[in-house]
Amino acid sequence: MPAVRSLLLGALWAAAWPLYLAAAAQAARLGPWPRATGILAATVLDALALGLFARSLGAWFFKPDGWAERYLETPPSVTRQFRHAGRFLIVAAMLLLVPIHLFANGEIAHQGTAVTAPALSRFLYLAFELIVLASLAYHLRPASPLMTWINPDVPTAGAEDAAPATVMTASRSSFGAVGEAWVTWICRRARLIARLIVAFGLAVVVLDVRGYGFAASRLAIGGMESLGVFTFSWALHRFVAQLVAWRLRADSRANKFWAAVVAAWTARAQGARAAAAAPGEKLAEPVDRGLRVERISTVTIVLLAVAMLGWIWGIDSALLGFLARQPLPWQAADGEPVVLGDLALSLSAIAAGVLSWRFMPAILAFALFRRVSDDPGVRYAVVSLARYAAAAAAVTVALRAIHFDLSQISFLLAALGVGLGFGLQEVVSNFICGLILLLERPIRIGDTVSVGGTTGKVDRINTRATTIINGDNQCMIVPNRELITGRIVNWTHKDKIMRVAIRVVVAHDSDVEAVTSLLLAIAKSDFDVLSRPAPSASLEELGESGMVFGASVFVAEPGLMGGAKHRIYKTIRERFAAAGIALASPARAVTLAGLPEELTRLLDDRRLRGDEPQPTPRGPRHVEPRAALAD
Repeated sequence: MPAVRSLLLGALWAAAWPLYLAAAAQAARLGPWPRATGILAATVLDALALGLFARSLGAWFFKPDGWAERYLETPPSVTRQFRHAGRFLIVAAMLLLVPIHLFANGEIAHQGTAVTAPALSRFLYLAFELIVLASLAYHLRPASPLMTWINPDVPTAGAEDAAPATVMTASRSSFGAVGEAWVTWICRRARLIARLIVAFGLAVVVLDVRGYGFAASRLAIGGMESLGVFTFSWALHRFVAQLVAWRLRADSRANKFWAAVVAAWTARAQGARAAAAAPGEKLAEPVDRGLRVERISTVTIVLLAVAMLGWIWGIDSALLGFLARQPLPWQAADGEPVVLGDLALSLSAIAAGVLSWRFMPAILAFALFRRVSDDPGVRYAVVSLARYAAAAAAVTVALRAIHFDLSQISFLLAALGVGLGFGLQEVVSNFICGLILLLERPIRIGDTVSVGGTTGKVDRINTRATTIINGDNQCMIVPNRELITGRIVNWTHKDKIMRVAIRVVVAHDSDVEAVTSLLLAIAKSDFDVLSRPAPSASLEELGESGMVFGASVFVAEPGLMGGAKHRIYKTIRERFAAAGIALASPARAVTLAGLPEELTRLLDDRRLRGDEPQPTPRGPRHVEPRAALAD
């Protein structure tokens, strides 16, 4: 991915000069001069290398049209604010914290005696804390670019001047994820959160001034690390969203399914921007598999961030172990007590099974379906089998976590088997047949089948029955057992190409070659008729009323058969009339029997007198030469 490659190259570029300084520090540490002098020079050079690396990386990361603007979609005003704030804090840390480190470790000596200077160290540390507090208050003020960007009710300043992103956008232009209610709720309370952060920094300074140095230092370090965890988690979330979007766009070039997913992502991003401009309107969100992948990554990142915060603030692992060993009121069948940790593991397995069942289509769509054929039947079968496997694994782990052995309830399973054999055999048979349908795949999702005199499209294959939607948009629920043991016609099992039969009867005196050529021309002129297999036309039989011609054309899918047949018959009627080819109709003689003698004598007298109108014989229809030429 271009973003990962660009980030690695930027980190290598920022580490060039710091590596030279680190090498110089190692040489100073091992040089021929006194050891105290070498250690002092090495410490200063290491600090300079670290500060220079942070300065170079921040300058590259937040430069105009840099990585942050290109891949994290931060406005130019916000990147400028981060760039200036990072430069200022790095310089302050180099000037104030490096001397503190030197004094604390006794690396500054006068005539062989280490200089500690605790008062000066405390003063320098307090000065750094005040600088950080002032920087927080300044950059978290309500009118700052950062706070304006975070607030979803305020349009992002400078967004129109930003360079267009090189990858497809999957989230809105302001801070956070698209359409997530909890993110919007947090963003709209950003001013309160900013005030709490400033108050936290003020509390650290007050504690340090009052003499509680250890507590102030612990809170300061924990607060900075927590802020770093939050910033890293947000950047990782934005980066994963861009990674998913890039992968979808790359796969959409060769796969129409992923092209549809990309269209859903784009529509969702446009709807989110409209929602940011008009927060009172609620827009419908299209749920697709790409969005579910993003939500899975969000949940994972949040859980990892919570774990890191727990480690930062020193949640006692001994306490968690003590709680996990607390026994519960019941015991397992083998006499071993069930503890709280076992119950937590069992509930975690159940939760993992539920999440796997819900998000399995998204996980497989992103990880596996890019490499398989674009067949909805294949995807549905794989997803269903993977769901059953995940559910079985989750149930097994959950039961074993609480020391529940299935062999201990063998009598119950035996009774259940007898009950299934007598009362639920049809249900079990349909379930097994459903698995056979998914594995053998005689019918697939989207196939057109004929079952029991009804033709329709397969919509779903469930564990008990299959849903088929007919032409009247009615759902026919067919038990899976009938699809396995009965006879069905699958129109699209091999492919979706269908043959349309055309039958025409013309007069006996018509030219056979002219009729055949005209039928082929009409068939080839229709836009739904495929060139391969090619259309064909031939004389099939000599009927009583005329010659019977048959034509066969092929269309791409069953839904095109009716329209193609309608257009072909309409064109045949028009073109045959223009060419002077008469469509024959059957001639029938009707004999009346059982009439009264008076009515028979009356009809005979009229026929002898010539009063009965004579039928006009039908013949070929002639047209003007000009009309024929115009056709």
